[in-house]
Amino acid sequence: MVRPVAVGIDGSAASLAAAAWAAREAVLRRTGLALVSAWSGPGATSPGAPGEAARRRWASRSLSLAYDRIRGRHPALEVSREEREGPPVDVLLAAGERAQLLVLGSRGLGGRATPVLGSTGLRTAARARFPVALLPPETAAVPDPARPVLLALDVRDPADDVIAFAFEESARRGVELHARYAWKPSLLPVSYPASPQPRRLGLAARRETARLSAALRPWRDKWPRVRVVEDARMDTGPAGVAAGSGNACLTVLGHRTRAHGGLLVGPVTRTVLQLAESAVALVPHT
Repeated sequence: MVRPVAVGIDGSAASLAAAAWAAREAVLRRTGLALVSAWSGPGATSPGAPGEAARRRWASRSLSLAYDRIRGRHPALEVSREEREGPPVDVLLAAGERAQLLVLGSRGLGGRATPVLGSTGLRTAARARFPVALLPPETAAVPDPARPVLLALDVRDPADDVIAFAFEESARRGVELHARYAWKPSLLPVSYPASPQPRRLGLAARRETARLSAALRPWRDKWPRVRVVEDARMDTGPAGVAAGSGNACLTVLGHRTRAHGGLLVGPVTRTVLQLAESAVALVPHT
């Protein structure tokens, strides 16, 4: 059985936008869509919060609204509804384990929002052992079909699962894959003559470009129909990757899973998520 695409629903505008994006992903992947909503049981909320019955009604209504919208736009798409009692993070993680991709909106999902991502989304992404797509507020449900997939790659530790995901997404969409590697130049001692600096930087740039090419070569051979644009540049930090996401239909980042099941994503990933202008896929690797 082909696993569906799953999306978290909480009734917010962001989760409805995520559902629209997830529906398009399901169509691309020729699979179904699972709409997932969580409601907390007795004693799971703070004083003054809506009662259990009200929370359950809201979850049910949110699912119905999302379901009706998706069915109206994609009548041939198989759409299921999953309403679960429990903490949102646990419910989403369980749904993601049964799906090929979990999609989350930028706000809501049971927690206070950062500029781009709700706290529940961050905690879910940090603990996920499967790909999670996170959508900034202005992500279009139907992105420009000509925009490439952007892969942020560290050639010092290239993760096969991350690279494979990026190539698969480029092939599925029929678009270019832009592979970006940001390298850090080694600094010369202050006492060293200034004139050799440009030459050394030029040599370093050629070396790092060659390292990027070497890391991608086996994947180019495996996916010969995917056109790859290599971009090795001096380190511009997470902002450089985020800026590139504005010209991409999807940005792919590796997310290192931790044995202790860390509760937060790393600082670089978090910054990219806060600044990204397109959907970001976090792909776990060890």
